[in-house]
Amino acid sequence: MKDRLVVKTTAKEMYRKKLMTRIATIIIAFLLLFLSLIYCILYVVNTEGNFTISLDPNLRSNQNIVMSPTLDFTNATLVLEAKSLDYMDNISEKWLPSDIDEIEGAHNGSSYIAYTFFIKNKGEKTTKYVVSIDILSVIKNVDDAVRVAVFTNGEKKVYAKADNKTNEAVPGTIKFDSDSQVMYKLRSDFKAGTVDKYTVVIWLEGDDPECVDDILGGEMKMKMSFGEDKS
Repeated sequence: MKDRLVVKTTAKEMYRKKLMTRIATIIIAFLLLFLSLIYCILYVVNTEGNFTISLDPNLRSNQNIVMSPTLDFTNATLVLEAKSLDYMDNISEKWLPSDIDEIEGAHNGSSYIAYTFFIKNKGEKTTKYVVSIDILSVIKNVDDAVRVAVFTNGEKKVYAKADNKTNEAVPGTIKFDSDSQVMYKLRSDFKAGTVDKYTVVIWLEGDDPECVDDILGGEMKMKMSFGEDKS
């Protein structure tokens, strides 16, 4: 009887050990999966260029809207990536070339990022889309002095972070929608066969009081997105 009891107790302990081992394995696997997911998200954010442009695949499949860096649309794509600059010195807006809205594709200067591209309704019906520029990451408050100019079919609008003291728009600019978004707007009445032309220019405004030595070495990543209107 004593021997049987010992065997019974040992079996219980072995079962508990196996159960605990199995639970620990599941927990470790879950943690590894979670950490892998976080790593993938951080990898995507940090390996994207300083400025990328993306078209929602649903716009192309559902609305027959396409995007291209050239007006002939021979290179239609879902993603465009502006070339980043190793170093961006501060400049004044008035130093930007007068023809900056007239060059297709990427056309950076020594101290500014510039990209011109086109959106076309290849369908047979009038449709609409939304366009936004979101801020993915900011280092050393460089967004305090950044300017983002968006030319839409030749119409220019310049966006900047609100004045730190008054929270009002900096003169000559439209203030960012929020700390995480530069702008958001609806493009309605986008007729069949219509082409919208966009030029985005990004620079550090040297005339901004916030353009100080403290932002040296700073970095800002943004993404411009074209998507379906959910309203």
